[in-house]
Amino acid sequence: MKKLETWMDRITNESNLWLNAIKMEDEGDYLKAFVFYLKDSTECIKQNSFVRAALSCSCAADCLAMGGNLAGARQLYLQTGILYENNAVHVIGNSVREALWSYQEAYEFFNLACENNKAQHIYEKYVSLSRKINPFFGEKEAMESLRIRKADVEPQSGIHTSNMQVSADVDNAIKNFLNDISVTSDDKSNPHIIERIFNKISEAKA
Repeated sequence: MKKLETWMDRITNESNLWLNAIKMEDEGDYLKAFVFYLKDSTECIKQNSFVRAALSCSCAADCLAMGGNLAGARQLYLQTGILYENNAVHVIGNSVREALWSYQEAYEFFNLACENNKAQHIYEKYVSLSRKINPFFGEKEAMESLRIRKADVEPQSGIHTSNMQVSADVDNAIKNFLNDISVTSDDKSNPHIIERIFNKISEAKA
């Protein structure tokens, strides 16, 4: 009889991508941590765990930033923002609070990616939704909340750099990740996998 896997088994399993990523990051091996985080993000998308996928994607970006690869980090910060924005659209019918939170996260990561137009677009969505919830104070509170979020984003120039080189392996890993999740930096999906997944979930709930 096959033993039922417990929560403790999962977090101590050496094949656990998230656990291995954290371990590598703690040891200062940002390149290996980056690879594990990207793999974990891809697997989470396959399991429809989009918030978790966004978290892993952002951690992979952080590892690149710590290694001095700011261009690669910004690519992944952009994808993180897209995942959070998609999650906001997906959950808004069931949880306005989670939608607002997702928009906050998307706004922060678009700023980290230096995507000012996308950040402004999210800003407008967030303020509009907040205004509908609270016509008297919602807009003011929303604007202040996002102002603080933007102020909390540390300048990329201040990020510590290590000896991790910007390599073809890193570039290929990012390219493969983008192909796997079928989300590109110009918002075009081929074959629109993310959109199809969200639509499929919505149809299942209907």
